[in-house]
Amino acid sequence: MLLSHKFVISQKAMTDIILHKSEQYIEEDLNYYCSDIRDKHGMIKPDENMISLTLNSKKFTDKIKGDEIASALYPFKKHSFHRIYIGLSFPLFANNWGAVFIRYLMYLVDKNGYVVLPVYAERQGVEKNYWSRTSLEDIFRSRMKWWGMSNIWAENDGVMSIRIGKKEPPKKNSSLNYLFDKYFEKLKQEGVKDQASLYNIVSKNISNATFSAIIEKIIIDYFGRKKAKTFCEIEGDGLLAAEILQSDYINITKASIFTKDIEGNRDCKKYLSQGFQKELNIVASNSEIIKLNEDYDVITMINVLNKKDDNEKKPYLNEVIQRLKKDGLLIIFNEAQESPDEALKLIPRDYEYTQYSSIVGTKLDIHKNIPHYSDLIMTELKNENQSRKNVINVFQKK
Repeated sequence: MLLSHKFVISQKAMTDIILHKSEQYIEEDLNYYCSDIRDKHGMIKPDENMISLTLNSKKFTDKIKGDEIASALYPFKKHSFHRIYIGLSFPLFANNWGAVFIRYLMYLVDKNGYVVLPVYAERQGVEKNYWSRTSLEDIFRSRMKWWGMSNIWAENDGVMSIRIGKKEPPKKNSSLNYLFDKYFEKLKQEGVKDQASLYNIVSKNISNATFSAIIEKIIIDYFGRKKAKTFCEIEGDGLLAAEILQSDYINITKASIFTKDIEGNRDCKKYLSQGFQKELNIVASNSEIIKLNEDYDVITMINVLNKKDDNEKKPYLNEVIQRLKKDGLLIIFNEAQESPDEALKLIPRDYEYTQYSSIVGTKLDIHKNIPHYSDLIMTELKNENQSRKNVINVFQKK
């Protein structure tokens, strides 16, 4: 039986919330936690007044009425809820961004509350860059106050809950810290006056959650976790370079952002924790073809080529590939485009070419479908693998 999600968040009576990617996943996300088949003993069954919140909602409020579905990233006050459930559809990866997000949720629940999330078997977790029991416990494990029990519980197969123990949960370095610690705190004091602006900022951070996790996984697959590498983000907003630079899972010693949006990227170092500012270089250019000033191990072009005319793509790519180090990676994503297009075919044939999913951090194999707890997302992964549309293209210079 599905639970309703049409209620008003009350600061007096604690309630449960569940976070979804978008409305189309609500029913399946609810079933994962509410089904009698999966949860025979009612160990994790949410309150009947549970509220659904989505990442793509443009409604930012803590007062939800009628059929409204509000944003999951509204600046809620601490201890606003009893339990927070993370839906299967929610793009939460096992990296610094994901750890900062889980930590943030842990402070939104009351002293007896907890966060409930799906976890994958170790091999599947590593394959997708998703959370497994080990990755969750490595970061957050503590002891409960007074009685010594672990703060992380295995509730059911594929489900764990986490609460604050004796130790404060660690705060990882991530671009997401700026959103929570600076921007959200300001909104709590002043209120949300411009919902469109907030939606734009939230959307950028959500997009970065997925892209940074997948690119981080690509770097791990090619170079491992410890080899020192340099990184370059071309025509981005700085969030990607900031997240990759601060990752605990790869060793990026220096990152650069080449941008035409001089004003918009002037202060992108605000996304960095203390000690990283010197390792991020911002280069502004008004030229149609951005000239890179040094060689890099990893260069990303996210939604760059699809904004260029056909006659601009070839010289643009020629400039970029000349600045790749030996064995370096050129990572390209073009939204709503069959892959590869004519421009990508201009890259030298001796470059090794692979494709990764844009949904999870997994290399695509036409003979192998990627498993997922969500039937809806598994269908999306199958379609992506067959059509190779909206995939991430990886070229390695040999």
